[in-house]
Amino acid sequence: MTLHLYVRFSSAWGQELYVSVCHDQGETKLLMEYYNASFWCLTIQVDDPSVFRYRYCLGTLAEKNIRTIYCFPSDKELTVRDTWIWPGMSENAWLTAPFSEVFFKRPVTALPAPALYTFRVHAPLLKTEQSVCIVGNIPELGEWDAAKAIPLTYTAEGDFITIADIPRGVLIEYKYGRKEGDQFIYEEGENRVLFTGEFSIHGRTILHDGFARFPLTRWKGAGVAVPVFSLRSEKGLGIGEFEDLKLLADWAAATSQRILQLLPVNDTTVNYSWTDSYPYAAISAFALHPVYIHLPAVGKVKNYKKYQAKLNQLPTLDYEQVIRIKMEVLRELFAAFTPDSAYDTWVQTHLHWLEPYARFSCERDKDMEPAFYFFVQYQLHGQLLDAVTYAHSKGVAIKGDLPIGVFLQSVEVKEAPELFNVNVQAGAPPDDFAEKGQNWGFPVYNWAQMEATGYKWWKERLAHMALYFSAFRIDHILGFFRIWQIPRDAIDGLLGYFDPALPYTTDELMAAGIPFDRSRYCQPYITDAILYHTFSDATPAVKGIYFEPNGDGTFRLLPQYATQQAVAKEADPFIRQGLLDLIANVLFLEPVKGEFHPRFHLHLTSSYAALEPDVQEKLRALSDQYFFHRHNALWEQEALKKLPVLQQATNMLVCGEDLGMVPEGVPGVMQLLGILSLEIQRMPKRTDSSITTAPYLSVVTPSTHDMSTIREWAEGDYHTLIEQHLQSPAMWSIFQLQDWLALDESLPQVTPSEERINVPAVSPWYWRYRMPLSLEALLKAERLTATIRRMISITGRG
Repeated sequence: MTLHLYVRFSSAWGQELYVSVCHDQGETKLLMEYYNASFWCLTIQVDDPSVFRYRYCLGTLAEKNIRTIYCFPSDKELTVRDTWIWPGMSENAWLTAPFSEVFFKRPVTALPAPALYTFRVHAPLLKTEQSVCIVGNIPELGEWDAAKAIPLTYTAEGDFITIADIPRGVLIEYKYGRKEGDQFIYEEGENRVLFTGEFSIHGRTILHDGFARFPLTRWKGAGVAVPVFSLRSEKGLGIGEFEDLKLLADWAAATSQRILQLLPVNDTTVNYSWTDSYPYAAISAFALHPVYIHLPAVGKVKNYKKYQAKLNQLPTLDYEQVIRIKMEVLRELFAAFTPDSAYDTWVQTHLHWLEPYARFSCERDKDMEPAFYFFVQYQLHGQLLDAVTYAHSKGVAIKGDLPIGVFLQSVEVKEAPELFNVNVQAGAPPDDFAEKGQNWGFPVYNWAQMEATGYKWWKERLAHMALYFSAFRIDHILGFFRIWQIPRDAIDGLLGYFDPALPYTTDELMAAGIPFDRSRYCQPYITDAILYHTFSDATPAVKGIYFEPNGDGTFRLLPQYATQQAVAKEADPFIRQGLLDLIANVLFLEPVKGEFHPRFHLHLTSSYAALEPDVQEKLRALSDQYFFHRHNALWEQEALKKLPVLQQATNMLVCGEDLGMVPEGVPGVMQLLGILSLEIQRMPKRTDSSITTAPYLSVVTPSTHDMSTIREWAEGDYHTLIEQHLQSPAMWSIFQLQDWLALDESLPQVTPSEERINVPAVSPWYWRYRMPLSLEALLKAERLTATIRRMISITGRG
């Protein structure tokens, strides 16, 4: 079949438009030709004409959604006239899963029979009682009589479609209309114009007109953020469970909230201790955590009431007891389990991750029964999917969380080590969350290898998330621009550096007027004065154990104590911290010989203070250039290679957690791709920014799980603070459950500091917060429900 593609795109000088043809092996980009000031074109031969899937790309910038053409055996020649859709258009967000599959879900109808002309158009945010029609100046389109307008039907691709047999050589003008009862509303703007003989004289023609121009108020919603482990119900067992999401969805629906935002729910089990409570340290990017299972839904549990009485009365999570009891009971239930065809089919579908996960778990638990882990994951899948389906029936979507990394001892690192660099650790530079930076301990990604595989692992990971979630948050989206990587023998995030980066050379440093000497600038600078300032009266003893003189009045650590990991075993916390600080008292890091990265906040070191003022000034300027200007173009290019993969892998709504030390190019890239940003009142990204001026494609919130709640941070009227966020122009206003509860002081409360879920500066941290009342009691809190529902309604988020 001969396929003629024309796309409406007014290009600027130097721009090139491509067609990216989608197939089982990935996508193949074909360069289009400039047709005229309004169109680009391409003619290709299609070997398998039944279904043709494609998207347009402006250079490396691709449309988010894949287009699909269904062809008929009679099609020997087919002409398609499309409209380029910018990825950053807010309308694209309204085509994603929360809107198309939950809030504005419509029944899909069969495609119409072939005709000479097919009209297609996107019309999001329509209520089920509203329909789309087309009307125009010729008899086949109703001659501008709204009563004769041709209705369009909804397709599986999320647009509306109809057909008309229009003779060629006719100039037609038409518009789309929205019909509700007897009311007919024309789209805004000029008439659409088509000369039916302009592009095609043979075969069918398909026209895709982009978005209908209906007058729309930008949709805004509200939601609640809470980890599953923080939920509390009367039927649970010491921890929130997937089953509890149903009660949470009931409460959200009662208060007019439309989304539940969760922390990661992947398995983090390494040693069954409380340190496994860290939800971002996944041992599998696919497996769900057994701690969230509701045991009675699997089978009859002996002594269940006894377990409940022991664990449900605790104010916080006792992770070790809960996971121990649940795993013991699951083994008993597995012994009585009989697989059926549904189970067998599910296992075969998910075998690509189940088998390596089971091998890993058997080795960890010294277990010879891989089928046990298949069984547990099957039960978890069913329970989470059941909860998601229930939430959708209440008009509530669920938003997941995509961690930036995986744990060092994980299935992925063990099974596909080529995808990771285990010699360094991922983290974040110092910021408002942690003054010494964060060291997460995760290996960093080998992005070159990821790209060589077509990002297969990422696509599979996202597709698996999409089984449960309609939206997701990219944890530390800055890591897709550049990652802060830390040597494996370091503890502090201070000793990290960016990757990718453009490190300085010796010649550059000397040309900048810096009298660079490797031993002075790259080794810890230690003098008697610095030692006494650090250790006070303990200096003589410490000096005799850990240091030796250089012969020039300075000292160096003995080789066996030259790294932070080596001195971390020091029993005295005062001496240990002093040693850690001294090892970080450097001006440059040299991870690769001859490549020098300025240490973050080098101007705060005693090494810097000992330099001459003119050298300090030059060094400070060089450091500022490195951290805030030198890499902008490089990091934008990196993000534009990686983030579209995450965005295009599924139809989930994509949100980014863009907090911390934000590179200059981050907002522009996120806007270009249509990824929602995160805006926090107490962490403005610019001096003139606030939640009142937040972009539409954003999420506003007064606090996150890494921050204090509003009861600890804000003084005074919590109602006013929450209303300010609800009145924001942002698409989403999402609040931690603790912040919603602050609106009703009559409800059970814990102290404000006990509401905090995580303190990033403290590692390891016990993630154990639980809501102070049950979900059943929350559903009966009529005053709070009425307050939230009223606030959401008057701010236009209902």
